[in-house]
Amino acid sequence: MNYFRTLTFVSSKYLLATLLVVVGHFVGWAQRRPHAAFIPPTSYDERTRNPTLRYEPGGRPGSFRGLDGAWHPVQIADWLPDRVYLNESGNYYRAYSPEEMTAFVLSNSDTVITVAGVAPGKLGQLHTAFGQQLFRGAGMQLVDVTDPVTSLISVFIRPHKLLLRKNAGDWILLPKQKAVLQPLLLTLLADDPALVARLQAKRVGRWQVQRLLTEYADFRTTQFLQTAAQPRP
Repeated sequence: MNYFRTLTFVSSKYLLATLLVVVGHFVGWAQRRPHAAFIPPTSYDERTRNPTLRYEPGGRPGSFRGLDGAWHPVQIADWLPDRVYLNESGNYYRAYSPEEMTAFVLSNSDTVITVAGVAPGKLGQLHTAFGQQLFRGAGMQLVDVTDPVTSLISVFIRPHKLLLRKNAGDWILLPKQKAVLQPLLLTLLADDPALVARLQAKRVGRWQVQRLLTEYADFRTTQFLQTAAQPRP
């Protein structure tokens, strides 16, 4: 009887040891095995290895202005404040940063320019960004730098950043508060008496600035034409 008990005890020990070895093997193999989401570099098409590449079945014709000032025809798939997807032909588009060009134009006449030299923190994490040009004239330039939509809330509350500069000076981020915006506009539009009087009588929001700039440009044009029409001594 003792013999069988001893044999059973020894067999159980060997069985347990064997089981631990087998389990240890599979645990070690599982730890060495790549994660299910990992895709080995050699398992997909060569053209998609570059993370800056994007497949897009349709793009829009446009052009971009390089750092040398020359314009080049391209196809444009999409753009965000930190990138634009361009190609010359085919369905694979490469992402380019604002540092690689000064502007690009879409076929629908939308002009997007590179906004640089903005005070740190005004563009979030970006130091340079693409922005849609809303107005340009009379020495003024107004640009909308819109953050990408990241949630349902941001669809309704679009995080626009409006930047304005005069005579190619520094970009100024337009404040959302009317009380802070008013003195800024009074300084920038100081040579138009009619606009100054209106701004002193009533504060305006930043979304009215584009209309004010249009009126300011008309004033400057009229002033120039009247001055040019005067007889010279």
